[in-house]
Amino acid sequence: MSPPSKLVRVAIPLGVLVVGGLVGATMMDPRQGYAPEQPILFQHKKMAAMPNWVTDANGKEVNLGGYDIPCMYCHTMVYKGRHATLPSTDICMNCHRTVGQDKEWVLVLNGYWERGEPIAWIKVHDLPDFVYFDHSVHMNSMSDEGRNKVDCVDCHGDVENSEVVTIENPFNMGWCLECHRKPEMAAPTDCVVCHR
Repeated sequence: MSPPSKLVRVAIPLGVLVVGGLVGATMMDPRQGYAPEQPILFQHKKMAAMPNWVTDANGKEVNLGGYDIPCMYCHTMVYKGRHATLPSTDICMNCHRTVGQDKEWVLVLNGYWERGEPIAWIKVHDLPDFVYFDHSVHMNSMSDEGRNKVDCVDCHGDVENSEVVTIENPFNMGWCLECHRKPEMAAPTDCVVCHR
């Protein structure tokens, strides 16, 4: 039997190195902290946070907090579909036909509306194409006590108190498996659950 060729002696360690690198890459997320500049400066804190009414120096009641708009008002498919969906211009204009007309960002929104164009939101939490994720499965999973096992904040962080949405969690395979392996989740860990 002849010794392995020089090509084989180089190819095997190189293959091991490449596979090891790919496995390592699935265990980290270079996108953590990613917060793209959106076409419209949308402040989740102002829209989603709880109201904080105070009386100003002129005796007028002003809201220094938010408007307590639920996530599902804008992200309509969270409980129904695979994707949470990004808000359409129609959804924004439900309120902004009459509210905030003097704000610069609402004027930009009005421009999209008048042109009949969708807002070109940049998706922040965007998983790779080789990962299958279904929002509705996660949002509809209930504990024995009748509460959601997963809430928006578990994955997306404290969005209602954020000026700009940022990727706060690693969103990698290890992070997802860590959650799936919690006994209270009773979630599958088979490869084909997320890689179809």
